[in-house]
Amino acid sequence: MRRLTKQQAKKNMMSLWRDKQLILMAIPALAILILFNYVPMTGLVLAFKQFNFKDGLYGSSWNGLENFRFLFMSGDVFWRTTRNTVMYYVLLTATGTIASVMIAIGLNELVFKRSAKVMQSIMILPTFISYVAVTFVVSALLDYKNGMINAQITENGGKAINFYMQAKYWPLILTLVNLWKEAGYSSVLYLSVLTGIDQEMYEAAQIDGANAWQKLRYITIPMLTPMVTIMTLLSLGNIMNSNIGLFYRVTQNVGALYPTTQTLSSYVYGAISGGGGAVANYGISSAITLYQSVIGFIMVVVVNLIVRKKSPEHSLF
Repeated sequence: MRRLTKQQAKKNMMSLWRDKQLILMAIPALAILILFNYVPMTGLVLAFKQFNFKDGLYGSSWNGLENFRFLFMSGDVFWRTTRNTVMYYVLLTATGTIASVMIAIGLNELVFKRSAKVMQSIMILPTFISYVAVTFVVSALLDYKNGMINAQITENGGKAINFYMQAKYWPLILTLVNLWKEAGYSSVLYLSVLTGIDQEMYEAAQIDGANAWQKLRYITIPMLTPMVTIMTLLSLGNIMNSNIGLFYRVTQNVGALYPTTQTLSSYVYGAISGGGGAVANYGISSAITLYQSVIGFIMVVVVNLIVRKKSPEHSLF
């Protein structure tokens, strides 16, 4: 058994030497991964400390689970932000996936491929616009006095709406902003899958008398299902995280909108910056971050196990 182990080790070393160029190319990416993803994890000790700048990260006194106790006992704020975070994850993931798939299918079905490339470029463009600029665009549309939407409402005899003081409108507003900014870029992945489908499958279906809807239902959508499943599983790790630019910048961190716009991530950002009605407490902020990470990890593992049981070829691991 020992001799077999030595042979296996020698075989592994030979494989590493054979692929030395690839390993050398991977070293910088691996170093960046460790530097930016694993080294910062040491900061999670803040979740169990009463942090102060004088003593520093490791010199601050331990307070056990006090930060978590404060977190879970904070009442409406914590549960409201958790509810909003999960709600927006489901809403934005569902609408974003549907919109991206529809855009990909539409672009793939265009007869004039040059037009498809132009339209694809136009749809991808909003992705590269910063959320600071998006904030000004949204404000120009929704401003109470000078907004374009309120101008149209008043011109037609209606009463202007103060969007930044009424939280009920913002789930729809944020969903539309997210679709406009992200759906075009996300459609590229699904479009790459569609372009790789063997066209003989469509030709055979057409010979058998299948119409456009039947080809879409029995060929296109099943071919897209694995990619949709993988992207959903990958996104589950961020189920408790949200886009700071969307939920903090676009809403301009207006307190009146918190019931439907404040998420865990925007709360942490407010806590770190000392704004948004949150206490500038790094220990509590770290506790929230650890809570988000643990829930995300559990969701990925559990859902992947379910998918692997139902459809093994669609699971991540």
